[in-house]
Amino acid sequence: MTVLDVREGYGRWAATYQGETAISYLETRLADALTPPLTGLRLLDAGCGVGRRLLDAGAASATGVDLSPEMLDAGLGRDVRRPGLMTMVGDVRSLPLPDRAFDVVWCRLVLGHLPDCAQAYRELGRVADVGARIVVTDFHPRAYAAGHRRTFRDQDGVHEVEHYVHEAETHIAAARKAGLILVSTREAAIGPEALPFYEAAGRAAAYAEHAGLPVVLAFAFAREA
Repeated sequence: MTVLDVREGYGRWAATYQGETAISYLETRLADALTPPLTGLRLLDAGCGVGRRLLDAGAASATGVDLSPEMLDAGLGRDVRRPGLMTMVGDVRSLPLPDRAFDVVWCRLVLGHLPDCAQAYRELGRVADVGARIVVTDFHPRAYAAGHRRTFRDQDGVHEVEHYVHEAETHIAAARKAGLILVSTREAAIGPEALPFYEAAGRAAAYAEHAGLPVVLAFAFAREA
């Protein structure tokens, strides 16, 4: 199995990128619980992937930024012709967006791909308006320690996308330096709601081994004045 950097990895994965998985399902439940009602608000999804989370978010405006043009093209496309919805290529560590432009900022299952998350948190804090809610999720350190990886298969075999473990304390410290106040910390573990995904993948036998393992770590922050 080869390990690919994020740009190459998601560029190659885009053509066969799947929809919902057990991880994404559990992550969505956490993020939904930490996100305020979006009606009338300006939403940013930093690291939006194929952009599917933006379509029915219900925000007044929804902007998606992703490093991979292939992922954007595989999903909503970069030329989105829908009022209030826009996607663009960009790096979460240097967002091509103005200061204080958003009321809600998502950065979901992204920061584990970065060796250092401090600059990303500075950018999330910069584009968030005063009082904004910032929701960050990451691949849980315990899942990585148990051998779980973010992988995909193409014609050349199985590939792992590079990953760096950030403990909860690392996230919180980086966010604090960026002017973000911790509101809540949560985690999601493999449970009965994940079983159908295992069964659909033909891996029902692995469910018993994974049950109870935390796989997603989530934080909600507020932007200081």
